[in-house]
Amino acid sequence: MQRFRIDCDIALSAKQQQAYDFVRSHETALLFGDTGSGKTEIYMKLLEDVINEGKSAIFLMPEISLTPQMQKRLKKKFGDMVAIWHSKITKKSKEKIIAGIERGEVRILAGARSTLFVPLPDLGAIIVDEEHDDSYKASNRPRYHARDVAIYMGRVLGAKVVLGSATPSLTSYHKFPFFRLRETFFDTQKSIIFTHEEEGISERIMHELSQTLAQNHQAIIFLPTRANYKYLTCIDCGKFVECPFCSVGMSIHRERNALRCHYCNYMQRIPSECPACGGRHLKTNRMGTAQVVMELSEKFPEKRFVKFDRDEVTTQTKLKKILKAFNDHEIDVLVGTQMLSKGHDYHDVRLAVVFGIDTILAQADFRARERAMSLLLQVAGRSGRKGEGKVIVQTANAEFFAHYIDDYEKFLKEELASREGLYPPFRKLMKFMIAHKSKAKALEILERLQVCLSDAQDVEVVGFGEAPVARIAGKFRFQVLLRSDSAKALLQIAHKCRCKDVEVDIDPVQFS
Repeated sequence: MQRFRIDCDIALSAKQQQAYDFVRSHETALLFGDTGSGKTEIYMKLLEDVINEGKSAIFLMPEISLTPQMQKRLKKKFGDMVAIWHSKITKKSKEKIIAGIERGEVRILAGARSTLFVPLPDLGAIIVDEEHDDSYKASNRPRYHARDVAIYMGRVLGAKVVLGSATPSLTSYHKFPFFRLRETFFDTQKSIIFTHEEEGISERIMHELSQTLAQNHQAIIFLPTRANYKYLTCIDCGKFVECPFCSVGMSIHRERNALRCHYCNYMQRIPSECPACGGRHLKTNRMGTAQVVMELSEKFPEKRFVKFDRDEVTTQTKLKKILKAFNDHEIDVLVGTQMLSKGHDYHDVRLAVVFGIDTILAQADFRARERAMSLLLQVAGRSGRKGEGKVIVQTANAEFFAHYIDDYEKFLKEELASREGLYPPFRKLMKFMIAHKSKAKALEILERLQVCLSDAQDVEVVGFGEAPVARIAGKFRFQVLLRSDSAKALLQIAHKCRCKDVEVDIDPVQFS
């Protein structure tokens, strides 16, 4: 590849220079940097040096929702040497990028998981930003984890691999050398307030939001739930209105006067009586983004509230439009799901409100504590990037979150101790997922799996039975969870028990 020098005028602080020297001195390194500590500048310096060495680089982001802001920063520094790659770009654009790579013009490829499989010559570095994010794990076949593939590629091709996050995964923290970067570029003061009201927008939250908006500052509000409400429940029999094709409650979308299943997208009109018992006393549960926008828009009619979730942000164009409008102060408050936490830079956010964090903490998943703690810190990190900021967390578990809110590394150390001998990163997991339209056939496959596993060596069956979501899109689902000290032993079992109606997932990140 043609060699030439570029100078992007990237100045690092003394601490950042130490971090940079550290990651350059290791084959794979973790950059454990707080929000606002300047991880991106270290990435940029690495990219500059890799290009000046005549090599190319990959910059991975967990979702395409992150690409607009990072694309702007990369293009500003490296111009046409940067190309963006993800599943939504057209075939023509992909062909143009490949031609640019072949001519040696494209030297940095940035994008989501699939970026790893574009043939870049002389690969010198792979950067995995927000390496903790579960979006790096493919949810369908092949079920690869992009972070792990990047580490393997780096080892095989001799490229440096840098994993970066303010809340690194427990596995990366345990397995790889890391540099702790605490300093921030901005003079910020942030206060964390925990409240324990019932579900809904409390007077305290309303007061803090009113003060923030009165000073013409902005706010973000996080909820784990889309729509108006998560469930419609019958007071008489206690059952929620369930999707006819999935064993889940349907969400309430008032603007369409409909219930919608977020698994199979089935929709029906909101009923006036319970389908199970005919009762007419129906109540809503688990407030969602649309409901918060509706209630706050009525309370503050002169301010603009916008949803920031997968119902609203359906294209890259809409994403760019919303982010630009927010940073241009055309939007006062973003109300969103986990998209809010995805590393976006919000310039004037002085208040972050977190609802529903306890539902994540209560999940039947050994990573529930890690997910909840990481998510809270990521959302909190969007407030007060410059100047004062407040974070209000509505939770019944204030003691747990307060214990670690200022020291995520302390959480990682204590969480490691609780997992030793049981879960990753100390042991490997594998999940068999059975899905079939016939429940009898699904149970028959489960029985065959049990026989197949009866003489398995060095493999423990942790549990088996009906999946937490027992039916999706008309298919009955059963699962088997295996554990072993050896990845090889799990792979051997996977091959031995292969079946077309069984999905195999090694190192699963979802258990529902």
